[in-house]
Amino acid sequence: MKWIPLLSLMVFSTVAKSQDTDSYYVFDKHWKPTEVNSARYFLHIHQFNDTCWQWDYYNYTGPLIKTERYKDKDGKIRHGYSRHYDVKGLLDSVSYYKYGKKNGNSYKYSGEKFHVMLKYVYRDDTLISVINPDTVKNEKVNHTDERESDYPGGVKAWTDYLNKNLIYPERAQNERIQGDVLVMFTVDQNGLVEDPSIARSVEYSLDDTSIKIIKDSGKWNPAHQDGKLIKSYKMQTIYFRFQ
Repeated sequence: MKWIPLLSLMVFSTVAKSQDTDSYYVFDKHWKPTEVNSARYFLHIHQFNDTCWQWDYYNYTGPLIKTERYKDKDGKIRHGYSRHYDVKGLLDSVSYYKYGKKNGNSYKYSGEKFHVMLKYVYRDDTLISVINPDTVKNEKVNHTDERESDYPGGVKAWTDYLNKNLIYPERAQNERIQGDVLVMFTVDQNGLVEDPSIARSVEYSLDDTSIKIIKDSGKWNPAHQDGKLIKSYKMQTIYFRFQ
């Protein structure tokens, strides 16, 4: 993908809030700045705080292409995760960066169940090892006390929350876009939702709405294991259909 300097991009919308800033830039099929009516792709930049910016690259009316996090506003120092998606919007791979260098574990996925095909281990941009998880034998550990995290009130309360709060975004309605967005997220030891992200993308406004409804769901009942509160990893499909 050809890189285009931030200052040369064509802005089509900017929304600023106290510490959160969202900017949008549009491109033609050659990834050159363009007008909205000829846009093929766009870039959404979201500032979480003074040291974290997330850059989301989208097809203009289609799924996510890739997501990257940076430590600087100019997008020069990768810091955090980098996610790439296939042409259908399915999560294809995840890598992690620290101060511009690839570090830790990177994963290559396969299919809609996100089976890990390969795990790559990096240290300061150097590939240390490649592991095929299917060839690694893990001993099964039996836990005497194990309970998954859940939403207060159970499945019915969770379904009621989604049905009550889910709003079909205007952009997707205008473009007649529908589909099933899959969000993955963590419930921490205190029952708080952490870092919801897209596992299956459909279109920007549908993805964004799905992330927000998970993020705003409030406190959950955390998972238990052997008498301790633990983190748990969850996935939720958000369905968007025209009646």
